[in-house]
Amino acid sequence: MNPLSLRLSAIIVPLLVASLLQASPASADDDAPPSGYPSWAEVQQAQGNEAAASAEVDRINQLLAGLQQKSGELGAAAIKAGTEYAKAHDALQHQQAVTQKLAEASQQAKAKADSLKKATSSLVVKAYESGGFDPGPWSLANAAIAPDNIQNFALLNRVLDRTAKLHDDALSASQASAAATAQEQAARDVLAQLDSDAAAKAQAAESARRAAEDSVAATDGQRKTMVAQLATLTSTSAAVAQKYQEGQVALAAYQAAQEAKREAAQRQAEADAAAAANRAQQAQQPVQPPISSGGGGGFGGGGGGGGGNVVNDPAGARQYASSRLGAYGWGQDQMQCLSLLWTQESSWMTDATNPSSGAYGVAQALPPDKYYSAGSDWLSNYRTQIDWGLGYIRDRYGSPCNAWQHEMGFNWY
Repeated sequence: MNPLSLRLSAIIVPLLVASLLQASPASADDDAPPSGYPSWAEVQQAQGNEAAASAEVDRINQLLAGLQQKSGELGAAAIKAGTEYAKAHDALQHQQAVTQKLAEASQQAKAKADSLKKATSSLVVKAYESGGFDPGPWSLANAAIAPDNIQNFALLNRVLDRTAKLHDDALSASQASAAATAQEQAARDVLAQLDSDAAAKAQAAESARRAAEDSVAATDGQRKTMVAQLATLTSTSAAVAQKYQEGQVALAAYQAAQEAKREAAQRQAEADAAAAANRAQQAQQPVQPPISSGGGGGFGGGGGGGGGNVVNDPAGARQYASSRLGAYGWGQDQMQCLSLLWTQESSWMTDATNPSSGAYGVAQALPPDKYYSAGSDWLSNYRTQIDWGLGYIRDRYGSPCNAWQHEMGFNWY
């Protein structure tokens, strides 16, 4: 296994093991918070590993592009070298053909010279046999004394002169052809060397091209391996994020259940106290009416501009918000995230006021008069505040769960 695969395995294997361990969170009773889910830091770590692998894939893609370009250049050089070799080889073949023709012409010239030489000898012999020429030492004196032989002698002399000239011409042509053949042979030897050099260059260029193609193939293999490992990391990262989201939903359900229990216990305690006080008052003053209970406090101090008309009803506010999700295109799966978000922001109190920023109401609008676009009773009516808040979440984040993710990352939304 190469070092790259070893590094990636060191990243992937722990994540897969953690993912398997987190796949089935341990069951808990109603009074214990949910456990066994990944933390936000683990989600960020998984996403960071995915980003690192993606960067490595990008680097290999860039390397592969460079190698492919180099391979293309070497391929073009191999084609050029092959073309030059083909030209050199063609030139050599052509020169060999020319040399062969010259050699043939030289042989023909020599054969012609030999033929003329034989013809001259034959002519002399025939002249002698016919008595027209006496080749003896007294031939010139005899020719001068015997006038009848002068005409034959002159004719024979002209024939011999012409035959000798043809013989000399043929011999010169043969010698010139032999010299040209020698020169052509020398040229052919040079071309043969060039042909050998061109063949060597073509072979070297082809070897370089093949080596480049092998390098491209090897790098592409690494790229495919990295892409497959990135897919595994991406899947693991998505699984960790999904389990984290499931944990947040479970935590929201747990907190909502605990809040409902607390509110029920508080209402029961208030009812018991009121009943006890009523019984005590009736025992002392039977004609006195029972004392009525007051409303609860808000986030950061109650009554932040709400006055006596403010209705603080967290349970009713949650129920109303749940009934309105469909109007904004969401399912009930978004309610858990919304419950977490507005529990952290305002505890679902109508008059919750942030003492630092001045944000107000269930959705913590800033400035508070933003609620006015949803209704003039925004100061005291949690329904108006919720309608505005749901529209704000839809327009800015798309869904309550997206808004809750932002809240966790930046402590505001």
